[in-house]
Amino acid sequence: MATPALQGVANARLLLHQLDYPGAVTAKPIARQAWEVSLKQVDLISSRDNGPGIDTGDILCEGFLCRAALLPARTTEPWDWLARELPWQERGLRAVLDQPDARRRSTIEVPADGLCWFGEIGGLTTPGSLPDQPRAVLAGVSLLLVGAAYGPGGIGSMLQAELGEAITVAIKPNRVQVIGYGDSLEVLTARYGTTTEALRQVNPELQDLKTIAAAKGDSLYLLAGRYGTSTGAVRQDNSALMQSLPYLVADGDTLANLASRQQETVSALRLFNHQLARYPASAPLPAGVTIQLPVIGVGDSLAVGLPLLVPKVEPGDPLPLGGWVLLPPQRGVGGLVEL
Repeated sequence: MATPALQGVANARLLLHQLDYPGAVTAKPIARQAWEVSLKQVDLISSRDNGPGIDTGDILCEGFLCRAALLPARTTEPWDWLARELPWQERGLRAVLDQPDARRRSTIEVPADGLCWFGEIGGLTTPGSLPDQPRAVLAGVSLLLVGAAYGPGGIGSMLQAELGEAITVAIKPNRVQVIGYGDSLEVLTARYGTTTEALRQVNPELQDLKTIAAAKGDSLYLLAGRYGTSTGAVRQDNSALMQSLPYLVADGDTLANLASRQQETVSALRLFNHQLARYPASAPLPAGVTIQLPVIGVGDSLAVGLPLLVPKVEPGDPLPLGGWVLLPPQRGVGGLVEL
């Protein structure tokens, strides 16, 4: 319902990715939510305050949600969330997604990441575009908390429904890049000192896959380098590469020496043995326990013609001009003092 922003005090738009299982390693985006919010700065994160969801230079803000709209998980229009009119749901509350397949209704939960735009909301247009407002701020954002900011009981409790859901977010001025002419994953990795795999992890649209046929001499190692990903990610995307054989742990075996003997990585062994995900690499494994070792090593030649899923966007491909990407965390950089 297209109602005015709650109390007319919204000063920012947020775009947040709604995940199927928030916090899970394999979480996938199932929707996006656009929020109009009222925020105020409460702290500037220093190096001693680094922690989950916050980094040096981040700006900690509190406020409340004015209205929210549900958007599709994928789009070819990167600025659709900045359209003047959106399918707003109830004022002051998170939008709700009906999931017929999962037989449940869901909404944004923490942790959730996305973008924040501070500017003149009345100057937004339809269709959505990045407004020509030089003094506006475009930044990354992490949703840290929903609720509880107004304190238990008393007037805080009485005003909660009128104000909308209380939220705490971290604004990340160093986390967004508007794509310019000639930008590609390899250009961005060189410019910002990161990796293509790290860029994929924070940008769901860069995780789309395509099918190829393995060529002569292809191995997991070569494919990971060619497509800017990791050998573990290639394995996980292709069940044919997840074949394993049982191995009986002997005295003195550790993840580190097993990985060395197998010409693998410790991460690969943990991928095949989830129960060892937090096991120290150099700690002796319990003798007599059976674990799984990969059949196909990272350097083994793959069968010619084997169909494989690999990242659709290759490191050298030009990225869509005028769109945006999130950048991985940059610890130790400066941030804005005031919004």
